[in-house]
Amino acid sequence: MNLIQLKIQKDGSLAKYIKIIRKFDGSLSLSEIKGRIESSDFVVGFDLDYYDVAEELQGVDRKRVFRDMIGELEMAGAQVSVYHNGELSSVKRLDDWMRNFDEIVQEVGDDIDRESE
Repeated sequence: MNLIQLKIQKDGSLAKYIKIIRKFDGSLSLSEIKGRIESSDFVVGFDLDYYDVAEELQGVDRKRVFRDMIGELEMAGAQVSVYHNGELSSVKRLDDWMRNFDEIVQEVGDDIDRESE
């Protein structure tokens, strides 16, 4: 499992952060998100191994959507802490992982194309 979770430092802009998080995960209630931020708990998470064939067919990349949410939170002024499988990590490490993953996918696609020629 490659679970990425976020903690957000409590400040005066919770409403902005809640709106951004709900855009990513509408199953979380306003009070649930607020309570998690206020108690310094993990606010939202995402399994990097997640795959949904229907989203793939629609061209939705949930990994990218999750990363974009982090960027939106940071642009809104949030102090975001990134955890990988419960251990403090960084956005840079997440970006490196995503870049490596994209390179592997590209290489596999290229290999498949060469073999089918």
